[in-house]
Amino acid sequence: MELATRGKRFAAALIDAILLAVPLGLANLEDTLPDPVLLVFAVAGFALAIAQLVLLTQRGQTLGKIWLEIKIVRKDTMENGGFVTNVLMRGLLNGLLNLIPLYFIADSLFIFREDRRCLHDKIAGTVVVDAAA
Repeated sequence: MELATRGKRFAAALIDAILLAVPLGLANLEDTLPDPVLLVFAVAGFALAIAQLVLLTQRGQTLGKIWLEIKIVRKDTMENGGFVTNVLMRGLLNGLLNLIPLYFIADSLFIFREDRRCLHDKIAGTVVVDAAA
């Protein structure tokens, strides 16, 4: 399988961040929107987050990755890693490591290595590949 480009990986992460930020950001406009509308945005943000977790578990993809035709696979088997690998190792553990000052920068800079694997890929034993190839 061919590695996903750095540009596609960045764009997919950006799409996913925007998709989640819009409903959750709108849900925080307490002074300008009525309560029922705020609730709809909050529920939409929560539902989207759950949908992303399900997609990561079942397909190794988020909406951004699906749209850009890339996916996460285990480096050793080239198959989807499922919940433990994709959600717990790449998501939760990496999220906790982001509490360490400058970790995010180091993690991001690893993408420029020849194998295009960030620190969170190395920790989880994953690689992001072109799903269309």
